[in-house]
Amino acid sequence: MSKGIYLLLFLLVSVTSCNLLDEEKPENLIPEKKYVPLLVELQLLKSYSENSKADTTTIDSLTSEVYKKYAVTKNQFHLSHTYYQQSPKEQKDRVEQAIEELKMELVSEQQDTTSTPHPEKQPTEIEK
Repeated sequence: MSKGIYLLLFLLVSVTSCNLLDEEKPENLIPEKKYVPLLVELQLLKSYSENSKADTTTIDSLTSEVYKKYAVTKNQFHLSHTYYQQSPKEQKDRVEQAIEELKMELVSEQQDTTSTPHPEKQPTEIEK
């Protein structure tokens, strides 16, 4: 649950600290459908790095893997993130979408752990 709190704080800071300069749309802007889950994964990774004893090499390697998974570069993400932050209302909507995705993922994980069938207790020789 603390990951969710860190994510919420990060995303709220991202929304409120938007760049007031009117920047042009980047040539290689990450589409919103890709940007939101990428933002979620990067924030989860940030939370992981803050809450674990992982070294910076490991975190950097994991970050690179996330960028590779989404076929984007660090610079491309930075430019897209800066561009999207120029519109606070729309960025707030994206943040809310990211939070909903995290909630759905959490519920799904909780259902997976509670829906695992337990083997029925077999009677022992004494109980027979």
